[in-house]
Amino acid sequence: MDQLLSTASSSAPPATFIELRESCRLGRRHLKGGRLEVAKFVLAHPYDVAFASAREVAVRSGVSTTTVMRLVSDLGFETYASFQQLFRAELLRGRQ
Repeated sequence: MDQLLSTASSSAPPATFIELRESCRLGRRHLKGGRLEVAKFVLAHPYDVAFASAREVAVRSGVSTTTVMRLVSDLGFETYASFQQLFRAELLRGRQ
């Protein structure tokens, strides 16, 4: 399931929250179990994710931290911090 949510033409991670939402929408039929739960949580609570650790996201999604990290990797992010930065940028964009 590596890179399953990335666009076919690129393995770069989504650059915006809108791109992330679209990646998850397109890949939703491939998401199962815990990864689907994490995707639903992060899309429903973007401002919480901006400041929550991977462990906190896992607890709130009802999955393991490893599952959160697998989704982050599937989306093309190298680290949770780079994934989280997308949500922080969205928060800043919303305040402007």
